[in-house]
Amino acid sequence: MALNVAFYWHMHQPDYVDPDRKVAMLPWVRLHAAKGYYDMVRLVKEFPTVPITFNMTPVLVKQMLELQRGEVQDAWLELSRTPADRLTAAQQQEVLRHFFSLSHQNMVRPYPRYDELLRMRGSETRPAALEEAARHFLAGDWRDLQVWFNLAWCGYFAVRDMPELAALRKKGRNFTEADKKVVLDAHLELVRRSLAEYRELNIAGRIEVTASPFYHPIMPLVYNTDFTRRCMPGVPLPTTFSYAEDVREHLERAARFHEEVFGRRPTGLWPSEGSVCPELVPLVRAAGFEWMATDEEILFRSLQMMRGNHTNVQHEELFRAYRLTHGGASVGMCFRDRGLSDFIGFTAARQKPEDAAKFLMDALGTIATQAREPDALALVLLDGENAWESFADGGETFLRKVYGALASDGRFKPVTLTNYFRQHAPKRDLTTIHTGSWIYANFDIWIGDQEENRAWELLREARYLFSQVRDSLSEDARRSAMQSLLAAEGSDWFWWYGPEFQIEDKPLFDDLFRRHVRCAYRAMGRQWPAAVDRSLLTVGPVYAYQQPRELITPVIDGLRTSYYEWLGAGVYRGGVGQHAMAKSADLVKEILFGFDRENFYLGLQWTGSPPLPGGDAVRLRFSAPRNAELWLGGLREKAKGPVKRELRGDWACQQTASGRTVVAAHDRMFEVAIPLELFGQAAGQKLSFVVSVESGGQMQEQHPGEGEVCLAVPSKADGNEDWLV
Repeated sequence: MALNVAFYWHMHQPDYVDPDRKVAMLPWVRLHAAKGYYDMVRLVKEFPTVPITFNMTPVLVKQMLELQRGEVQDAWLELSRTPADRLTAAQQQEVLRHFFSLSHQNMVRPYPRYDELLRMRGSETRPAALEEAARHFLAGDWRDLQVWFNLAWCGYFAVRDMPELAALRKKGRNFTEADKKVVLDAHLELVRRSLAEYRELNIAGRIEVTASPFYHPIMPLVYNTDFTRRCMPGVPLPTTFSYAEDVREHLERAARFHEEVFGRRPTGLWPSEGSVCPELVPLVRAAGFEWMATDEEILFRSLQMMRGNHTNVQHEELFRAYRLTHGGASVGMCFRDRGLSDFIGFTAARQKPEDAAKFLMDALGTIATQAREPDALALVLLDGENAWESFADGGETFLRKVYGALASDGRFKPVTLTNYFRQHAPKRDLTTIHTGSWIYANFDIWIGDQEENRAWELLREARYLFSQVRDSLSEDARRSAMQSLLAAEGSDWFWWYGPEFQIEDKPLFDDLFRRHVRCAYRAMGRQWPAAVDRSLLTVGPVYAYQQPRELITPVIDGLRTSYYEWLGAGVYRGGVGQHAMAKSADLVKEILFGFDRENFYLGLQWTGSPPLPGGDAVRLRFSAPRNAELWLGGLREKAKGPVKRELRGDWACQQTASGRTVVAAHDRMFEVAIPLELFGQAAGQKLSFVVSVESGGQMQEQHPGEGEVCLAVPSKADGNEDWLV
C-alpha cells in the first residue's frame, strides 16, 4: 500500500500593529508575503496531483488584509518611500540598521550593488559606527539601498510573474524614485495575490487551509496556567490565570474568520506552537474542528501515560492517526515526524538541494517499507516561511524535487489532512494527552521566568477587572476590551520575554504587549496600574557563548568527573538564539571549551541521556588559525571510552612531533582534547570553530547556527590571565 504523506506548512506572524497608532512596527507580514507566502502557493499550482495543507494563522491574515485595504501603515514601508535626498540623520541610521535584515549569504552577496552597500556600511551596528558609515553614503546610495532591501525580498515567483521586478534586478544600480515605487507597489500587490491564490485553491480543493486560535495563544496556559506543573513540576509560576472562555473565543473567531477569507470553514487546527492538553478537546470540537496536529514527543509521552511510564513506545506508532476523547467529545489527532520536519527547517539548506530532497524521500521510502497499513501516515509539519531564507534559491529546487517525487513515485500518496481523516477514520484511541508544546514538550519558553511571569500577572489583573465590569460596559466598549485582551494573550509576547531568545527588537515586543493591556483598560474606562507603563525586561543580554575564565584540564573519559573539572571553561548554550524559529528539541544542551598549557578541550553536554542513535558523529570545523576538521564517530548509544577520529583539511597528521594525539571519549557526555601543537599557533592567536552533530551522514544541527565561536589561546600559561577575543 502507498504511504499517505502530508506536508503541512505553518505560516504565522505576530500582531506587529501598534493598536494606538495603527502602524505595523515591523515589516515581516509584507516581506514574507512577497517571498514565502506567494512562492509557496504558486509552486503548488504546478503540481496538481500533490495536495498540500497550509496553516494560515488568523492574526497573520488579519494583518495582510489591513495592509491590502490601507487600514494600517507599515513603518519600514514608509521609511522606504521617503525620498532618498530627504532622509533625516535619524532615518539614515534606521535604514543602515534595518535594511540588511536578511540572509547576507543568499539575499545580499548574489547582487553586486547590494553587497557593495553592505561593505560600505560594515558589520558594526553601534550608533557611532552607523553615524560614521552614513557620512560615506550619497543620495544615490541611499536610494539603491532602499530599493535593494525590498527587491531582495521578492521571491522567485514574484520576479517571474512581475517582469518589472526582473528588469530592476538586471538594472542593478542607479535606481530612481519611480523604480522604488515599482518595488513597493509590487509588495502590496503580492499581499493581495497571495490571499487570492490561497482562497482560490482552497475552494477548489487543491490545497487545504487550516487555522490556529485567533491571536495565536498557548491555549493550555490561557485555560489554566497551573497546567504548567504537569510538564514542568517545581517551576515558579504566576498567580493562576484561568479563562477557558477565552480559549473558546479564540477558536470560534478563527473558524468564522477563515470561512470568510478562504471560502470554507476550516476543519483542521494547528494549536499554537503545537500546545495541547486534554481539556481543549470539547472546545475544539464545539468550534467545528475535526482534527488537530502536534509533535511526536506529545504522542510518545501520551502513550506512556496510558500504558505506564516504563512502557517502551515503538517509533512506528507515530505513523498512525488517533482519536482523542475527553469530556464527552473527540477529535482526530496526528503527529509530526520531528526528524524529517526539523531536517527541512534547519539542515536541508546546508546541502545541495538535490541531495537534501533525495535524503528526505529516501527516509519517507523507509517509512513506506516499514508501515504497510493502508492508513499509515507520515506528517511533515514545520514553519513554511522562515526556512527558505537559508536556501540559495529560496528553496525552489528542493521543493520541486520533493513535490515531483511525491507526484511520480507510487510508494507515496500525497494527501491533505482532512481528506486523509475522512478516508481513514482513526482506529486507535487516546484517552488522554500529554500537556505540552512541540518545543521540549513543555511551556518553558512562555512561562516560568521572571519576565514571563510578570507579564502573566499584568494580563491576569486586566482580565480579572474585565470579568468584574463586563456587564456594565456598552457593547462597543465590551467588544474593544475583549479584543485587546485576546491580542495580549498571544504567544509571541511571551516568546521574547525571558532569556531564551535575544533580538534587538525585544523592547518593541514588550511595548506592544503593554499597549494591548493599556487599550483594554482604556476600553473599560479604567486607569491602568503604573506597572503597565514600565518595561518588563529585566534580563540583560544573553549571549550564545561566554569566554573561558581560567585554565582547565578535564579528564577525557566521557564523564563529568567532578564539579570542578570544567569550572572556568567557556560555555555555549544551545537554544539561546535570535530567531523566530526554534527546533522541537536540540541534541546539544551546552558546549564547554577551554585550554591548559598543552591542549584545547571541548565537551558536549547532551539534552537527552544519551540523545544519539547508533552511528552518530560529531564534527569540529576550525577556520582559524587554519582550515582544519576533526571528525569523531562511533558515538553509539551507551558507548563508553575512546571514539573513532579522523583529521582532515590542513592537518596532515594525527599526532604532534612529540607523539601526542587527539584524545576523545563518550559516555554521559562527549569530551575531546586536541594538542595545541596541531594548530601551530602561539598564545594570543585567534581560534574559531563550529560544532555539528550528524546522523547517518546527514547534519542534524550546527552550533552556533550562524557564525562561529571565536576565542584565543590564553596569553599566559599560569591561570588568571587576560583572555584575548
